[in-house]
Order: sequence, then structure tokens, then C-alpha cells
Amino acid sequence: MDKTKEPKMKINEHRSGAWTPDLTEEEKATLFSIAKDTLAWCVSKADSGEKEPFAIEGYALTPKLKTPLHTFVTLKTRGDLRGCIGSLPPAAALPLYRSVHQNAISAALHDYRFSPVQPAELATIAVDVSILSPVKTIPNLEAFKLGKHGIILSKGASRAVFLPEVATEQGWTKEETLAHLSRKAGLAADAWHRDAQFQVFESVVLSLGK
Repeated sequence: MDKTKEPKMKINEHRSGAWTPDLTEEEKATLFSIAKDTLAWCVSKADSGEKEPFAIEGYALTPKLKTPLHTFVTLKTRGDLRGCIGSLPPAAALPLYRSVHQNAISAALHDYRFSPVQPAELATIAVDVSILSPVKTIPNLEAFKLGKHGIILSKGASRAVFLPEVATEQGWTKEETLAHLSRKAGLAADAWHRDAQFQVFESVVLSLGK
């Protein structure tokens, strides 16, 4: 089916900072359609065992949608998290459309915190697509701005990430955010104080308009 002929969806865009991938309204709608259609395709495929591949060639894949960028796909049911998977350096960034496609599959079927999404849930699941700016290392935590930055903590073999909106949604202070991030990495809550490295990024979140 030619997806370029379908009515355009209204897509909301929330920027955590000044960075943007500079997508047109049509490109945002295409990217969001890929996420939603991938979700329905992979859940139905897993349930039925069908082998038909995802028809990515039916979408209008512009040069910007082929730009290598890291993404996250977040699934929520009535406001509650149902899955969230993404990619970060040092993994190589995939073309934007393919990153969203793969992360939608992983969020639906391979988030170890949740059981796989079932077909009966599809009507109630809301999708957010987060497009990440290039990651940068910060010299100290003064450079980490709550609400603006997502943050990656690395310490030895342990690593964890929060997207920019997490601290704001939870109402955490910077110290609380870092404590929760340390625990997410499997470390003690105060592990961020000693010998940890931090990287930050901004994001643009796409969601379906009301």
C-alpha cells in the first residue's frame, strides 16, 4: 500500500532544548506513521506467526528521514509506561526511519520489564517517538540542566540513561534524578558522586495530536 496517499496526521512536537532535526510536518507524520504501523505489524505478526515483511518502501523516505540519528520509542497505556527502548552511542546511529522502526519493535516485544504487547492492547497504546541530538560529554554536573538534557551515567561496566522529560514528569531534583539513575544502572544511589562519567543530549518528542 502506498502510504504517501494517506491523510496526514496532526503531530505534536516537544523540544527539550534548542536542538531540532528540522523535519517538515509531512516528515514528522511519516516518521510517526512508521512507528504506529510497525507496532501494529509486529504485534500482529508475533501473535499470528505470519512472515510478511514490513513494507517500508511504501513511505515517503526523504533525505532527512535517512539521516543517521539515535531514537527512543516509548509506549504508554492510559499514561502508564508499557515499553521504552532506544539506541545510544557507542552503537552506530541508523537512518532515522529505520531506527524508529527497530525501536518500535523492541519496545513492543523486547522490553524485559514488560510482557510483549498483545493485539487487544493496540487500541489503548499511545506512542512517543524521541529523536536525540548528538551526545556530548560534560566536564561536571553543573552543565546538566533538568528538563533540557537527557543524561547518560557510565561507571565501569554499568550504564543507564534518562530521557529529558523523565525528571520533570517525576518531579525530581537534580540529586534525586542522579540517585535514581545510579539505581537504574544497578549501582548504589550515591554512586554518581564518585568516578562516574556523564553525557547529555537534547531531544525532540513526537506524539499524536489531539
